[in-house]
Amino acid sequence: MKSESAVPVLYVEGNVDGTVGGSYYSLFFLVSGLDRERFEPLVVFAAENGLRPRFETHSIRTLIRPLPAPTRLRVPGGRLLSKAANFVRGWLIEPLRLARLMRRERIRLLHLNNSVTRNHTWTLAALLCGIPVITHERGINDHFKSRDLKLGRRMRAVICISAAVRDNFAARGVRDLPLLTIHNGLDPAQMRVTRDAGQIRGELGVPGSARLIGIVGNIKPWKGQEVVIRAMSRLRDEFPDLHCLLIGDTSPDDMAYRERMHALIGEFGLKGRVLITGFKQDIANYVNVLEIQVHASVAPEPFGRVLLEAMALEKPLVASGDGAVPEILVDGVTGYLFPPNDAEALAARLRSLLGDPAGAAAMGRAGRKRLEAEFSITRNVAETQRLYERLLGS
Repeated sequence: MKSESAVPVLYVEGNVDGTVGGSYYSLFFLVSGLDRERFEPLVVFAAENGLRPRFETHSIRTLIRPLPAPTRLRVPGGRLLSKAANFVRGWLIEPLRLARLMRRERIRLLHLNNSVTRNHTWTLAALLCGIPVITHERGINDHFKSRDLKLGRRMRAVICISAAVRDNFAARGVRDLPLLTIHNGLDPAQMRVTRDAGQIRGELGVPGSARLIGIVGNIKPWKGQEVVIRAMSRLRDEFPDLHCLLIGDTSPDDMAYRERMHALIGEFGLKGRVLITGFKQDIANYVNVLEIQVHASVAPEPFGRVLLEAMALEKPLVASGDGAVPEILVDGVTGYLFPPNDAEALAARLRSLLGDPAGAAAMGRAGRKRLEAEFSITRNVAETQRLYERLLGS
């Protein structure tokens, strides 16, 4: 039930195609953990998505507000006219409309969920309303446009999800934003196993005697599914009962990469042994059937929420050791690191764990303890609420 004294906070997820990834889950765990006597969340999505029902089952109001489609005028001088029309709408008309929404909802704080590089119209709207605006920074960006930084300087806080994200600003010469670091968190209880492992195997067509490893994440080039397939090709004959799951959604822009993965599976003779499952709402049931979880990003990983999910279910990890991953995984204790984009090294680390099930299980237990000590959602929510209170003067 809504508290009359609770402060209305507006959250904006800027993903435009509804492909559910880590930012959605991080937002869900944050807002579902808020003290509702103190803060009342309203979440705005740019597109319908598979996670929205979970917000609403937790009595979290959600709205869908698509981004305006760009104007394209097919007349003489249309390109210049279209550019002018899009500028006026994106930087004047749309912020005014969003400002009206915020006033109607009596919003006191705007929390953007993605990056200083996105959601600019929302930032302008909050500034028009005199509302404090903060953003999560969930990316390790190669560069920042001048408008990103100008608007970023008007924000009250930029929450970096890891030291790697925060350090990247300095590496790009950006040192004047209001940065702070709050690691993502996870409540292990959220990773509830609700279906029997045999049922999952049957659904996927995996033999009950097969050994299973897998990678969780949207199917896209930088997530490194290709590296996993190439590592599997090196282990195929040595472990004839080894199967691998590629668990994740695919955006329309990445369908060509997904087709390439299907082609590689056939090329390496792995059909039926490497399976692309698609998006799974009940992710815990699929992680639960894995013996080892792999993380294979070929670009620096800003955080890696899937690492926490594996740790919650006591799964040992083999992960590419760049970005924030070494902040989460303790090499040789909770799993193994390997050099990014090195299929041979990944295969070697997997071979080591597959040959030592007792040692792998011990690493999984150590990972669960590390999650509880360092990456709890309770800590994440508490630090975020303290920030809200400071900004709101309460």
